[in-house]
Amino acid sequence: MTVDRRTLLGGAAAALATLPTAVRAAPATLRVTTPMAAPEWAVLQRRLLAANAEACEAFYAKYVDSRGWLRVFERWGANDGPDDAAEATNDWAILHALGGPDRIRDLYARAWEGHLKQFTAARTVDVPIARKGMYFREFPVQMDWQHNAEGLTTFNMMGLSGPRDLKLIERTRRYADFYTGRDPTTGNYDPKLRMMRSLMNGSRGPMLRRATELDWAGDPFAAGERFHMEHGEATYAQTLAHYAEYGDVVGDNPLNLQATTLGLNAYALGAGDRYRTWALDYLDAWVGRAKANGDIIPSRVGLDGIVPRDWW
Repeated sequence: MTVDRRTLLGGAAAALATLPTAVRAAPATLRVTTPMAAPEWAVLQRRLLAANAEACEAFYAKYVDSRGWLRVFERWGANDGPDDAAEATNDWAILHALGGPDRIRDLYARAWEGHLKQFTAARTVDVPIARKGMYFREFPVQMDWQHNAEGLTTFNMMGLSGPRDLKLIERTRRYADFYTGRDPTTGNYDPKLRMMRSLMNGSRGPMLRRATELDWAGDPFAAGERFHMEHGEATYAQTLAHYAEYGDVVGDNPLNLQATTLGLNAYALGAGDRYRTWALDYLDAWVGRAKANGDIIPSRVGLDGIVPRDWW
């Protein structure tokens, strides 16, 4: 017998509903009357949280200005773009959710607001898509989901400490609808074919042409001279060369599955069942493609919804 996850979850819910009301509503009371010293593991845990909070405070004081802007050389690109700036506060939201001080929540929230303003104001000269701002409507204008997801790491965890934050919920819905097909201005998602239309996508829509090295690497800068390059490049020319084979971006790609985190967040924050439905539908579309492809996830899907022969 084969049971899909929706049937399984529905059956579990139905089973719970059949329990007698007295059983389901019975209050549980736990009384503790004997005091005890905190166990060593708890003391060490609190020390660890405090040490991490102290490190966050020190980082914020040194690298974030009074506007909440990170003190960095702002760039657009896959090597060191806005997503890398946003990653400066990675795990701070988890630190607070685990019991860190409220001050940490205030700092990462202020840094996020500053980040959105900073990279909305930051502009490219040569890269066409970001000449009017690297962010538009508080979201990356057009990049792949390896980098979009990295830049959203802190944002995606904010609901742990602010599940009823109306501003957070509104943003989460807006971000998700860039990909559900509900926002008519973006066109990232084809709801009929259940696919994204490009590997490069964002608040200004999908890239429906071949990507250039410039699109990926960003404007010229002192690579290898003023700045250390993690990929090992010594010059800007080498940085461009790194992306020489990154041009084939039209159509869907498994990286885009990370966009479902936006739907999950919107659903978890109470924005509506349609976000859950969309995330599952898009995931199921990829499951179907893999099954039709010998149980191997194809690297891309054409705009017609068909996996091309030259996938790899």
